[in-house]
Amino acid sequence: MVLDHRPALRVHGRRPLLLAVTALSLLGAPALAYVVIGIRLGLDDLLLVAAVPLGLFIAPHRLVAALAPAWLLAPVWAEGFAVARAVTWALALGLVLRFAVGALRLRRPNLWLALFAGVLIVSVLQPAGAGPALVSPGHDLIGVLIGLAVAAAAIAAPPDPAAVAKAIAVAGAVAAGVTLAGGAFAAGRLVGAGLNANYLGGMLALPCIAAIGLAWHARRPAWLVAAAPGAVALVQTHSRGALVAVAVGIGYLALRNRSWRQRALLVAAAALLPILAGNPLTGLLVGERSATELDANNAIREQALRLAVQVAAEHPLRGIGYGMFPQYAAAAPQVGIFLNTHNEYARLACEAGVPAAALFGVLLVLALRGRRGDGEAVLCAVVVVYATGLLFGNFLSSMFVSVPFWLALGCLLASRRDRAAEGTL
Repeated sequence: MVLDHRPALRVHGRRPLLLAVTALSLLGAPALAYVVIGIRLGLDDLLLVAAVPLGLFIAPHRLVAALAPAWLLAPVWAEGFAVARAVTWALALGLVLRFAVGALRLRRPNLWLALFAGVLIVSVLQPAGAGPALVSPGHDLIGVLIGLAVAAAAIAAPPDPAAVAKAIAVAGAVAAGVTLAGGAFAAGRLVGAGLNANYLGGMLALPCIAAIGLAWHARRPAWLVAAAPGAVALVQTHSRGALVAVAVGIGYLALRNRSWRQRALLVAAAALLPILAGNPLTGLLVGERSATELDANNAIREQALRLAVQVAAEHPLRGIGYGMFPQYAAAAPQVGIFLNTHNEYARLACEAGVPAAALFGVLLVLALRGRRGDGEAVLCAVVVVYATGLLFGNFLSSMFVSVPFWLALGCLLASRRDRAAEGTL
């Protein structure tokens, strides 16, 4: 038996009703706001008004799947963020209503998400060894909490994993194409969509591996066409972390379901690749950056990582407060500049405590465990690439980079829930 956790409100003729309510909302809200409070509503406000009927009458699993293209495309066009926010609000309103009427229930995987969120909130409200805050940590915390809510929505109303993978791949290809067309470079590295080279690389890595995974598992090389714009843009960012993460994702796809002997041979061949490729591979990773620049970059990152480990050891339970490390780094003599950890696991351990890093690790392990179908395997590759990228950057609070990950995580956790309910775990 296949369980269906996608209940929707049944309204006769809901499509005409949806159109009518949306039209009345969009037409009536500006006039009402102007008459009552004397404010003219902009496009952002109108989209939020339209989100109300959308959340009530569109099936939630469709809105969950729509989050991937909405947030991936948000940085590359003027009104993208307003649309992404409206889709997110529509989903939130629809899910709240469905929970209220009993059409949806909280599931066990949501407990892990809630625990992780709780630990982060405690670290902000009651940090250990707290000093005066030079910056507000609220923005970063809100970004992570929204991501956790996206994962929870995917657990409550899971879309088809293959559909999510396709949405990520196609939207990422469009975003990469628009970014390449813009052609903006900083110090020889591609930037765009309001993101620096490293964040852009982190964002493009996920749709790139999704397209490669679809080509691999579906035996449809045409999906490599969707991977091409992202791969080209990714190379031009010269983001070492993003390129290594995609390589790890490809390795995951290649090693999955193979024998240990075959895995050993493939790993050995991969280990020889840097030796055989030599200078071309180095040029791919670093571009025109000089050895002096790279050494200085590596040195400052190493110092920040050492400081993060030291802080985590001194405050292992609650951390110093999520979002507070940069000001500690600026005050520390071994770093001396306002700098993040460039390693999300170290950031979680020092800012929110070791339990936060452990809980995030539990979420990753739960999502990746067990046998998976082809669509789920592609989402596993997305999770693997993102988890690898977190070794080199702090992307967890960036919605533009992280929404595909949270969607993939939620879908995989929902799949584990369904199999447990069917007695197959």
